[in-house]
This record gives sequence, C-alpha cells and structure tokens, in this order.
Amino acid sequence: MRVLRGVGRCFTGTGAGVIEHAAVAVGDDGRIAWVGPDGARPPAAPRGRPVLEEDCDGALLTAGLIDAHTHPVYAGARLAEIARRTAGASYAELAAAGGGIAATVAATRAEAPATLATLVAARLGRWLREGTTTVEAKTGYHLERQGELWALDCLRALDGAPGLPRVVATYLGAHGVPADWPGGRSAYVQAVADWAPAAAAAGARACDVFCDAGAFTVAESRRILRAGRAAGLRLRIHADELERTGGAELAAELGADSADHLLRVTAEDAHRLAAAGVVATLAPVTALAMHQRPPARLLQAAGVTLALATDHNPGTSGITSMSLVVGLAVLDLGLSVTEALRAATAGGAQSLRLPDRGTVAPGQLGDLVLWDADHEGAFAWALGLRPRRVWRGGEPVVPSPSPPDPRPGPV
Repeated sequence: MRVLRGVGRCFTGTGAGVIEHAAVAVGDDGRIAWVGPDGARPPAAPRGRPVLEEDCDGALLTAGLIDAHTHPVYAGARLAEIARRTAGASYAELAAAGGGIAATVAATRAEAPATLATLVAARLGRWLREGTTTVEAKTGYHLERQGELWALDCLRALDGAPGLPRVVATYLGAHGVPADWPGGRSAYVQAVADWAPAAAAAGARACDVFCDAGAFTVAESRRILRAGRAAGLRLRIHADELERTGGAELAAELGADSADHLLRVTAEDAHRLAAAGVVATLAPVTALAMHQRPPARLLQAAGVTLALATDHNPGTSGITSMSLVVGLAVLDLGLSVTEALRAATAGGAQSLRLPDRGTVAPGQLGDLVLWDADHEGAFAWALGLRPRRVWRGGEPVVPSPSPPDPRPGPV
C-alpha cells in the first residue's frame, strides 16, 4: 500500500469537492483504498505487505488527466502547411493542393514500422510526464486495411507500458477517402465497414468517423458506425467542425459515446445530444487554429456533459499538455477552473465510458497527479502547469527505455 500524506488540496472530482489537508491510500491492486484527512489512519495493509508513505508537501492532488481525442500514429508534422494556413490558406485549399490528411497518409505509409512505433511511444510518454494518465488514440493515417490494423496493434502494445499512459484505441478508418482507392468512394466506405470486426479483434474499443464537409456524409457515416456497432465497437464521431452537416444529430440518433469538435452546432443540436447522453468532447487548441471557439456554454446550458482533449495531430495541434487545455478552457471557453478540471478528468472518463478513473475516490484506479501548485486556480494562471509527481496505478512514473515491439506492419 502507498499512502500519500500532506496533500494540501485534493480535487476529488466527486460530490465531495475539494478536501483540504488530505491523505490518499492506494492498495496493492493499484486502486484507491481510502481518501481522508491527513493524520488519520488508513485501512491496514495486508499482513506482511509494506506501507510506503510519501509526503506531498502541501501541493494540489488530482486524478490523472484524461485526453479524450488524439491522433498520435503518424509520421511527420505538416509544418509548412501550418505556416500557409496562418497566412490565410483554408483547410479546403490546403487539401486540394495535396496537403491535409492525404499528405500525412503518404508520409505515414512510407515510414518504417519500427520507427513509427518509436515515434508513437515517444509522444505517449510526453502525455504521461505532463500528467495525463489515459489517452484515447485514433488510427486513420494509413487508410488501408493492413496499416489500420497495424496501428491498432501498435497502440495495444504500448498501452500501459512502462513510462506510458493507459491507451484507449479507436478505429478511424473513416478519416478520409484515398484518392486512388479501387472502385472509388463507395467502395472505400464499404471497405471501412467491412474492416470493423478485424479492428475490434486488433484491440479497438471504439469506431469513429470524420462526418463533415469534404469528409464523410451522414449516410456514409451511419453505415460505417452501424458496422462498427455490429462488430462490438463503441461509437464516436467527429461532428460539425467545418460545417453543420448533421454529425451531431447522427451522434444523438445512434447514441454515440461522444461527439467531438462541434464548432458549428446549434442549441437544438445541443439538446439532442443531452437527451441521448452523448458527451461533447471539445478541442480548444484546434479551434483556436481555425479561429473558432467551441460552444462550451451553449452545450452546458442544454445539459451536455463536457470532456476536453488536445486533439494532438500533425496538422493543427502539436501539444500533449492537457493542463494547457484546462487553462484554455477557462480563459477562452469561459469555463470555471472547477468545470474545466472536471471536464479533463471525470468528463473524459465519461466520454470514454470508463467509470474506473477520473475521480479521487475509493475503488478508482490509483492514477494521480501532484501538481506544482497548492491550488487549482494555478491552471488558469500558469498555462501548461507541470506536475511534480505522477502515479499510474499507485506506482510512480518512470520513463521507458524502449517501447515494446508490435507485430510487423506495412512496408
């Protein structure tokens, strides 16, 4: 058992709110056994098992942050394209010039699998060191069967490896349509649907679709998501980011776990999401890159649960710091620090339908972060607040010297 004493403030994320002068005990099973006042005696450790005590020196303790939307399996960031966008080029113009997702697909397919796995592991390691203990990670930069399944195998191999966060893999074969796909668009939509059982077998938890202008239509998205559900996958949707095309309505219709981005939704859309229990996963950094603002207050007013994400990807968001996202949610989206932190912990857990994390309470995973601050207000003051210590399953984080090798991938 490990007992964290001297916690100045424990942000539980539960109805208990913030507990001052707290202590937390994590059992040998990696789950929180007890939360209470510092100085009180936690439950006894099993006979013959040691009790390790750590002094938190009056700092702030939270549950590990949860990044509910990322794209880490890629080769090369599109930096020249990013510079063009800052000079006024639109998303559609860049894609028409061979940029966007298609450019990353070409680079990712060309990368040696072992090198690509190393790149992914290095990115994931940054998340954990910055206080994020669970990362949702999508495929979507191979857009052919072998590569998409390899990406899932890679993510499964890296899940919870030493020095890495817990990884929740999402199958995003419907990220774009390859221009050279035999049989064209309709054949690719059918292929993505047909790959869903293999994606589930390779470790995917969910199926996602980029349902938006220039990507997949509502009808195409419905077809793919229904195939994903039939294969046992949960549902997530990139919805109404570029234009209001009906993605949020589809998320509500299908009862998806999460609808993401949502930059163009209306109050009517928000009420549909709330009635269906769909979480809204917002990505402030990507929205800023597009000179947009996620409608957090509109969604909240309708009763939609919010989650937050970095949307780490090679074209718009290179960050892995969820603490920065929390700060931006306060300063740009108008959330309170408490609301933003809940969205980055309990909200993320709800977005991923993982009820065993996101709060500091008995029975939860011992994924905890001690921050370099003595109050949660620091998230809105020192953007990108750094952790002092991170525990995953009650164990201190240590960097991994090398990632595990996934099975051979595409050549």
